[in-house]
Amino acid sequence: MVRSAEHIPEEVRGLLSESRFGITFPCPTGCQMRFIQKGKDLGQFYAYSLWGGKLAAVHAAISRNQQLRALYKRNKSGRPRVREHTSSRSNTGVLGVSKNTYFDKRRNRFYARYMASWRRRNENRSKGFHLAADASTDQHLHALRSAIAFRKDWEVNGDSFDPARFKLWKQKRLYESGCPDLPSGFWE
Repeated sequence: MVRSAEHIPEEVRGLLSESRFGITFPCPTGCQMRFIQKGKDLGQFYAYSLWGGKLAAVHAAISRNQQLRALYKRNKSGRPRVREHTSSRSNTGVLGVSKNTYFDKRRNRFYARYMASWRRRNENRSKGFHLAADASTDQHLHALRSAIAFRKDWEVNGDSFDPARFKLWKQKRLYESGCPDLPSGFWE
């Protein structure tokens, strides 16, 4: 059940304005902090009487939530950070990024592509970073790093992810800070 801001006691609304920290207020005697890790709830109930009031109980719940986020390497929104382990379907060693080759009958030519996959509104999506099969090692590395940056950007931003900025992947190094341009003649 989703609780709106009106269910948050007035004296702690300022603390929970940026993030809710998994805290709900199921009853008038305390607050509940939830933190789910691998299907297990590591949160607990914080009784106001044991913590010396609402403000102290909410501070304790926020503190514990932040400790758990650090322990389980969550980002500031509470979501798991970029996954570091490979999936059985990934052949690049990066979850959500794979490489394959295909033959284009129209051009009578082989191509390679690095595919980054993600989900939008519960639909599977993918973005391909295509290269000629005879592309240089630097070009392959650039396409792979672009696909990895794409996937990590989605994992960090979640629902607010905008894939449009990756349209410039053939002109810029989007995986480096400042997104510098590629050298002239890179694709030749």
